[in-house]
Amino acid sequence: MEKEIVVDESYQTSKLFDKMKVGDIYKVPYNKSRHVGIKSEAARRNRDARLTNKLKSNIDLMFRVSETVNPGYTSIIRLK
Repeated sequence: MEKEIVVDESYQTSKLFDKMKVGDIYKVPYNKSRHVGIKSEAARRNRDARLTNKLKSNIDLMFRVSETVNPGYTSIIRLK
């Protein structure tokens, strides 16, 4: 399911990742500093999933972040 996220005072990047289900795509309005924060959170979540053996190899990903899929948005994609 593709969902556009509105950034307001209740927006928190970590809560976005907690709510995501497999196959979800969240579009967050692009801001360079927010994009870097989202990429860092995705890297943390992928690392933690590897450490708990939810992911098998270093190439395997649970979350992917892209700024080119939807221009003007940072896309967060939950793969597994």
